[in-house]
Amino acid sequence: PKGARMVELDSGSLAPAAMPKGCTDTHITILVEFIVPDGKLDEFKAGFPKFYKATKSGAGAEGCYYYGFGIEGNSVICREGYKDAEACGKHAEDIKGMLEEPLKLVGATGMKLNVVGPKAELDKMRERLEPRGAIFWELDEGALWR
Repeated sequence: PKGARMVELDSGSLAPAAMPKGCTDTHITILVEFIVPDGKLDEFKAGFPKFYKATKSGAGAEGCYYYGFGIEGNSVICREGYKDAEACGKHAEDIKGMLEEPLKLVGATGMKLNVVGPKAELDKMRERLEPRGAIFWELDEGALWR
């Protein structure tokens, strides 16, 4: 489609917790785009395994529906889905010490952060994520899991 970007997920992508079915969708989606400088993509990708390991075995795993990296050109997308803001916070603690390395590689303007979810859950995350330039998208109340 015109203007669409198709990003294939990395083979390490995972789904630690079962997704709900037949109910209102109240989960949080986080889409982080890292713009990786030319010649640094392999170095950036070398960090994927430790993020997967921390996501799979950390305190946030119980509330993580999906987590994975995808690459399109020099853009690396980290696609994450969590039960709620609390699970997002637990995951943030799981990766806290590791996040500065990729951020240093891409520079101050090399990360875009989008967060999608119900307003009540987004409001719990604003104080922590707004300083990182997060853009918040409120999920429509009619959204549902099938």
